[in-house]
Amino acid sequence: MQPLRLQSSQKVPAARFPCRVRLENGRRYAWCSCGHSQKQPFCDGAHRTKAPDMAPLRFSPEKDGGALLCACKETRTPPYCDGSHLRVLLRDLLGAARRLFK
Repeated sequence: MQPLRLQSSQKVPAARFPCRVRLENGRRYAWCSCGHSQKQPFCDGAHRTKAPDMAPLRFSPEKDGGALLCACKETRTPPYCDGSHLRVLLRDLLGAARRLFK
């Protein structure tokens, strides 16, 4: 019998809020685009088994300093947070309210 593997070609939110990180100019990073990594917001290779159709986004920041990297995986400016998590939170809250008041 084959073991059950949960695979997805869709991203999953890793968290509802962005990850605050310190980045170094010239260093290469691999941002997790699938949401399955246990080392958010960075890739740990989990996509290979959980989301084989996806790959990390590799990037090098232009300057040293702090940054907010997206963890909801809905940003339109990957890997950086653009506030999309607020839209995701609102959508989830509205969905919960609809279920509650049916």
